[in-house]
Amino acid sequence: MDCDGGSVPNAETINPVVFQSGSTLLFTIGALVVLSGLAAGLVLSSPHAVISTLAGANEMRAYYLALSGLNLWTDGRTGTFAIGGGTITLSQSAQDAGGSVTVTSIGTVGSGSTQETNVRVTARRQTAATITFANDIDAFQAPLLGAATNVAEAILVFGTDASKASNSLTYADWVSLWARNASRYADGWVRLGGETHDSNAAAWYTGSKASCDAGKCALGNGLRVCFGFTFDDYDNSRDSKDKGDGFTFAVVTAENDPATAAGGPSAGMMGEYLGYAGPGISGQGIKAPKIAVEVDTYPNRGGGNPASSNSRRDKSNANHVAIVYWGAGDTNADDNVHGAGDAPQNPANTSLGYREQAASGGGPNWLEDGEEHAMRVEIHRESQGGEGVYTVLAWVDPTGAGSDDVTADYTAESPLVSSSVRLDAADHARLDAVRFGWTESTGGETQTVAIHDFALAFRH
Repeated sequence: MDCDGGSVPNAETINPVVFQSGSTLLFTIGALVVLSGLAAGLVLSSPHAVISTLAGANEMRAYYLALSGLNLWTDGRTGTFAIGGGTITLSQSAQDAGGSVTVTSIGTVGSGSTQETNVRVTARRQTAATITFANDIDAFQAPLLGAATNVAEAILVFGTDASKASNSLTYADWVSLWARNASRYADGWVRLGGETHDSNAAAWYTGSKASCDAGKCALGNGLRVCFGFTFDDYDNSRDSKDKGDGFTFAVVTAENDPATAAGGPSAGMMGEYLGYAGPGISGQGIKAPKIAVEVDTYPNRGGGNPASSNSRRDKSNANHVAIVYWGAGDTNADDNVHGAGDAPQNPANTSLGYREQAASGGGPNWLEDGEEHAMRVEIHRESQGGEGVYTVLAWVDPTGAGSDDVTADYTAESPLVSSSVRLDAADHARLDAVRFGWTESTGGETQTVAIHDFALAFRH
């Protein structure tokens, strides 16, 4: 499932007219400034024509006009625009399943004359309504070290700019790690765990796009998100305890949770918190109200004191996916304990909000197979009498039509897990503005998880 989109431009000459050499390319200084950054680094491919085949001067002028049109385009801007003695004609398609449109820009020189030359350039572009790794990877950031229980390599965000290598890696190591995964996660990716012990970390969106301002997003009627995830570690142990512990995709109140928020213990090992529960070294952790879908790969079946280890009330040793909110008001140690809390209550391990899958005989545990998986999450939010009704739906490896379309609700198949709760007026109001991102943790065992092909759109 490829949730996001993006492509390099393809160029096509329409009614080409080849002129004698010596013709002048008429570009204004302003146009060159606009175009220089756009043209540099483009890799063009087309069965029709590429820049090297645009031999005539007018063809070159028309080509650069068309490229300038891609730079001029914003969502909804279409029509014909005069520039530099030529024209640019812009059009766009309807949104596709990933929230992208195909933009067509035609550069025209000598319109209406026998020397008229047109070059068409097309490219996929994201609309402003969709947040993706392809366009927004640099807006995903891990909390500062010392501001949360985030060890040096627990979360790394990889875009295409190697100059942003993490201080925890050498430049060469960063480039090597990115290069080994570029073919799989070309639009950027977030690495969780990084084979570190005793890690508790988070990565939050901090950008300004769609309904978000510096990472604080108006939740409105809810959201839809899809992304790929891969546990690089292969665990075929019978008790699923060779690797751990998992991660969450979390949507949390922006009122109490700065971009430095992360859970975990104040000290020591508590991988079962998944970086979502627990006080963290700040003592505040990730404060309620909050909502998450957890992918839990290490069993913690006990039901004792939630501040003690092995207390998550997991149903069995199998990998599971579950919806969690938060637990009792006097502690954040139980925020991902199944069945904990009251109004809302975390779904119990026998409910529709919890689903596990046993390993096949001799094979790897469900999600710890080294293969790429996909997750889709929807949060539907309604106001009723001042209170809020929240319906959370999640799918793993959905196969129906539209599973990667974050611009519409997914109805082709039933969700893997689902939960609906009513929040009081105060908690409902605190979720008017939210942050979203991922949390992770490890204890005595380690993990490396890649999050990739991400797209999110808010429901309207």
